[in-house]
Amino acid sequence: MQTFASVAFILLFTSHFLSIYATDLWLYNDDDYDKHKTFKRFNFGTSQRCYNIVDCFNNKASSASWINAPKAAWLAFYDDEDCSGKQYVSKTTPSGEMKFAPVDLDNKISSFMQWEYATFPLKGFVDICNDAAILAVNATSNATEVGDAEAGF
Repeated sequence: MQTFASVAFILLFTSHFLSIYATDLWLYNDDDYDKHKTFKRFNFGTSQRCYNIVDCFNNKASSASWINAPKAAWLAFYDDEDCSGKQYVSKTTPSGEMKFAPVDLDNKISSFMQWEYATFPLKGFVDICNDAAILAVNATSNATEVGDAEAGF
């Protein structure tokens, strides 16, 4: 019984600790911050992982806000699943907000990723809507420059 109590305490402590340091991201269907009628909240703690939202908020986001992101992290939003296609990278952390219309991504977001040390999903892909299994990737090079050529970064 002592072992069970110890394991339960460790699991509870670990889950609480991890949730404190996880990023909270909200995607909204309107870019007027006073009119947010529909939104989807995501909580994640892994950088360099691509989070697909095709099954729950695909092509619906007009704006986003976030808190608790690591200070050195950037949030990248993509118009296609698996963190591909046109992207916009917000460099405002640990908290921030943005509207997608000025960067031609209004109602086009299908995936996102938190960058800390690379621009590739080195920790795989996940359907964050369904908590689907992570697909591993084999990255051999990180030669991509930070920013988006289309957006002029």
